[in-house]
Amino acid sequence: MYEFNILTEHRVRYILTSLGIALCALLMLFLVSIYKGVSYGSVEYVREIDADLWVLQEHATNILRSTSLMPATYRNDIEGIQGVKSVSPVFFILASVRIGEKDATLYLTGYDPETGKSGPPSLIKGRNILSNNEIVIDKAFAAKNRIGIGDKISVRKDTLTVTGISTGTNMFVIQYAFITLNEAHRIIGFSNVVSCYQVKVLPGVNTEIIKKNLYRELKNIVVFNKASFIENNIREMESGIIPLLFIVTLISAIVLTAILSLILSISILEKRKDFAIMKALGSPAGFVPGIIIRMSLIFSLTGLILALVLFFPMTSIVERISPEVSAKTSVLQILAVSTGVIIISLISSIMPNRRIRKIYPLEVFIQ
Repeated sequence: MYEFNILTEHRVRYILTSLGIALCALLMLFLVSIYKGVSYGSVEYVREIDADLWVLQEHATNILRSTSLMPATYRNDIEGIQGVKSVSPVFFILASVRIGEKDATLYLTGYDPETGKSGPPSLIKGRNILSNNEIVIDKAFAAKNRIGIGDKISVRKDTLTVTGISTGTNMFVIQYAFITLNEAHRIIGFSNVVSCYQVKVLPGVNTEIIKKNLYRELKNIVVFNKASFIENNIREMESGIIPLLFIVTLISAIVLTAILSLILSISILEKRKDFAIMKALGSPAGFVPGIIIRMSLIFSLTGLILALVLFFPMTSIVERISPEVSAKTSVLQILAVSTGVIIISLISSIMPNRRIRKIYPLEVFIQ
């Protein structure tokens, strides 16, 4: 095929262009994977909790970036409502902790371990907390700070022993950690408040009826069912990270388009006389433009293959260097990015093909 001859005439250019396309595609794949990892870690706690209703302070809509403070006495009021199976109070604290000689920040989640609810979604090592002087930390936080089971973490004047390491609790910029509700109250200095209540309803009981009863019995509250609360947290997470990822991805797409358009335009200038000969010999109307489109597709496919070869080793290296960077990849994500790169390659051939139309057959006879 003639387009291969054009590309192989300048092997170094072909390799460098394919490498540039691969880097752009690699960045897109990485950003999509980061988004997937952040969305998983940020919402997995809410998704895995076995609660039908979430009760928060009236102005709050989520637990990611909303502050909610409620009276601890509301627990008895909620338990007294007919149809309620169980109530789990939770207290969230954004706290600075001391690890050796350095400080770190954790999203401390205080809960009642006796209920067996509201704790970490999944443990990969160790066990859950049993007493006030224990803590479960996230896998990324443990790897970043080189903490293992049995190590100590200082919070104010208390020293907590790490008993377990969890997954699904990494919010990228900060990680969940789990302590007892009593310990959370001791850290904050008072015991008469919690952040929210997780309510489990008896089988067969309509949750809407429980919601109405909660609004009637309690003041200054808002109640969400599980699906709505998950959606609220996803929306809050996306509002913080999606604009940044979109801008960086858009810049990558623009760079990729510019690279392809420039290289294809240079190839046309170098082979201008050949294209004029093709037109003079009566080539079909779409033959010459088809060469440019196929060249663009060859570039993009070569770049995509190279990007996929490099992607998984690169992701592994990044996660070792920065454990809080959690990337999750699926076949659908790879197909989406690949489709995007191919579409960009087709767009990149538009400007070069406009140059093709300005080449006239009579140029063959001009010295």
